[in-house]
Amino acid sequence: MWKLTRKGLVANRLRFLLTGVAVVLGVAFVSGTFVLTATIQKTFDDLFANIYSNTDAVVRAPERLSSDFGSGDRPNIPVSLLATVRKAPGVKAAEGGIGIAYAQIVGANGKAVGNPGQGPPTLGFAWQIDDQLASFHLVEGSPPSTNDEIVIDKHSADQSKLKVGDRAKVLTSKAPKVYTLVGIAKFGDANSLAGASATLFKLPEAQRLANAKDQFSQISVIADSGVSQDQVKADIAQALKDHGEGQYEVITGKAITKENQDSLHDQLRFINVFLGVFALVALVVGSFIIYNTFSIVVAQRTREMALLRAVGASRAQIMRQVLGESVLVGLIASIVGIVAGVVLAVLLKAAMSLIGFDLPGSSIVVHANAIVIGLIVGLVITVLSAIVPAWQASRVSPVAAMRDVQIERATRRGMRLGIGLTLLALGIVALFVGVSGSVDNGIAYVGIGALVVFVAAFVLGPLFARITSLAVGIPIARIKGITGTLARENAARNPKRTSTTATALIIGIALVGFITIFAASAKASVSHAVDEQFKTDYIIRSGSGFGAGGLSPDLAKRLGALPQIQAVTGLRGTNAAIDRNRTFLTAVEPNAASQLFDFTDVAGSWKSLHDDGLAVSKKKADDHHWKLGDPVMLTFVETGQVPMKIEYIYKENTFGDYYVSQGAFEKNVTEQLDFFVFAKLKPGVTAQEGRAAISPLLDAYPNAKLQDNAQFKADQEAQVNQFVALVYLLLFFALVIALIGIANTLALSIHERTREIGLLRAVGMSRRQVRSAIRWESVIIALLGAVNGLAIGLFFGWSVVRALRSQGITEFAFAPAQLLVVVIIITGLSVVAAWLPARRAAKLDVLRAVSTE
Repeated sequence: MWKLTRKGLVANRLRFLLTGVAVVLGVAFVSGTFVLTATIQKTFDDLFANIYSNTDAVVRAPERLSSDFGSGDRPNIPVSLLATVRKAPGVKAAEGGIGIAYAQIVGANGKAVGNPGQGPPTLGFAWQIDDQLASFHLVEGSPPSTNDEIVIDKHSADQSKLKVGDRAKVLTSKAPKVYTLVGIAKFGDANSLAGASATLFKLPEAQRLANAKDQFSQISVIADSGVSQDQVKADIAQALKDHGEGQYEVITGKAITKENQDSLHDQLRFINVFLGVFALVALVVGSFIIYNTFSIVVAQRTREMALLRAVGASRAQIMRQVLGESVLVGLIASIVGIVAGVVLAVLLKAAMSLIGFDLPGSSIVVHANAIVIGLIVGLVITVLSAIVPAWQASRVSPVAAMRDVQIERATRRGMRLGIGLTLLALGIVALFVGVSGSVDNGIAYVGIGALVVFVAAFVLGPLFARITSLAVGIPIARIKGITGTLARENAARNPKRTSTTATALIIGIALVGFITIFAASAKASVSHAVDEQFKTDYIIRSGSGFGAGGLSPDLAKRLGALPQIQAVTGLRGTNAAIDRNRTFLTAVEPNAASQLFDFTDVAGSWKSLHDDGLAVSKKKADDHHWKLGDPVMLTFVETGQVPMKIEYIYKENTFGDYYVSQGAFEKNVTEQLDFFVFAKLKPGVTAQEGRAAISPLLDAYPNAKLQDNAQFKADQEAQVNQFVALVYLLLFFALVIALIGIANTLALSIHERTREIGLLRAVGMSRRQVRSAIRWESVIIALLGAVNGLAIGLFFGWSVVRALRSQGITEFAFAPAQLLVVVIIITGLSVVAAWLPARRAAKLDVLRAVSTE
């Protein structure tokens, strides 16, 4: 039987090769993800270990806001602690440091270096004097000796074309300032901290820029010779007791090294999940192709297997033969997939370097889990997908050797219909629960409902594949005549196989349709928000938008002083906690906001928002049963718990569910940066006059972009399009797998209809007509998958948009033009998929084909 297994594999090598591509792509995503994350982890594990190799202890404040991604947020500590720490027993040296969340260098060409919103952050630090404690080490020049001098990392120096002795502007939360570049440094052995731009200042200047006068973010300690890290930690903790029990935290150098490593690992989970989703999609789509391929092979070898049964082979042996073939296919394809995964990781690493996420000097790391998990996933998916065809093969009777046998069994319509309708009903119920707003995590219900609907579509597909194929093929039959009619009838003659083939395409098309609809809805929601809620004339945004980086509040102040401006406010944000639940808090100037925004007042107004007040969306107010005047406890990172009260409830939530005044923000938040600056012109001032007045102010801020409302909408839409293009690229592989399935199915169809094709050729059908009929059959199968896939994607997209309406996705957009383009592209690709089967059908020898039994 082993010899027969090998011969069967060789005899059907082309078909198994195409099947293997499906496994290769899925395994490549899985293994590539593990290789990439392992490479990043190893690089930074070594880097952090090197940086903290001489650090024996660290003093800092306890965590005030926890985070799902590594270490949470902590307040600063007073400079006065440094003297206490230095006097503690066992302390050889100690030095305080401070970090600056935003410090963006302006290059020699006048352009800001980096884009902290869509790439690595642009950070600032105080230069550390002690070489043993310093993270950065000079490779050129000297340390900053005055508050007007800086050192920058080598990567940023290369990017900005700046050299020692040059004058360089740095953008921070303060007014822009020009410094003298006196040195260039490396982060450990790397040119940068993962591509992040780093500017190093003298300590007093760093504290000024961080709004942290007389404060450190932490104090690093070197122990005396012979004193262990645990001992110096205990000694420092004892010395700090006079400052208050539990006020400060002391950890060992080993602990902070591990904490940084673990924090990075947590943040890398996003890459695992993101690429893992596409790996799962590729493998699920591939499982349908594997199932169909083995069904094809079994159908083609029905007589062979019947003869084996007639000469004494048992059912178990026949089943082992088919499963053995699946094991070989899965093993070979998985090995190739693992190699492809390593190549994918190399390409992704190179792409990350292009956007500034630098992994200097790091070689690709291939851990055993990338190989083992890749092999297991590939083998399990292949073998599981081949079990049903193997079981069907084992049921072939020895008598079948004397006659033609159709391997496909009659569908149990009643049972299939009952199971399918039950699953469909459950999926729809879950979707409607998710969109109803009656549950907290509605999007999870929508996801579960969509998955169940996919399964229901697979179960019900064979029951409706024939009638659907006939309906889809009507226009083709009318346009193409006899070839179109043959294509229509051939697509409908084997509903179960056609349905299984189309299902693989349905999954890919449904996801493409969902992403298209979601993106269109997101853009429509932004457009609606700008048109209905913004009463602005101009919006100034930093290159980063929301996220890291921003604009100095100095710009909004200077803008507000212009005689052409009626109202202006910056939009700031920070992490905070409300009743101990972490959330994002936004800040505006209330009086200006009343003139610039219309969020649909429910109770109160922008003008009623004071420095001890909180504005909340109606959704959150309803969830917490809040009303005007109710007390709420906010927790800020720097100032801790601060009592507030509800002073304004609004309906729309374009920039979040919680707002405070800028006065409250400045009292409780260290970092003051505007993500956006909104401006309204005075009556009678034209748009041209307003732009002419504003533009000169922006010369000092190379990261600022002046946009009117239309330009702002277009900019937001462009950012959505970038993300959608990436998702399309990854889903393209799933569609390729599905199209391979169409090619395999057509190959079986041609094999089963060899005599029929020969007779058609004998009575005058040309080779061109044969090729045309096969191609149109492929188009019908593709359209079957496209129509059903778009229907599911449309429903799924509507459900997600409805579930996210409280998150600002308020408008549903159908995007018919984009969906039509998707159908056209899939139709064209289906013609490509049919090229080889159609060519082989047209080249059949007429006499041999007619004589085929």
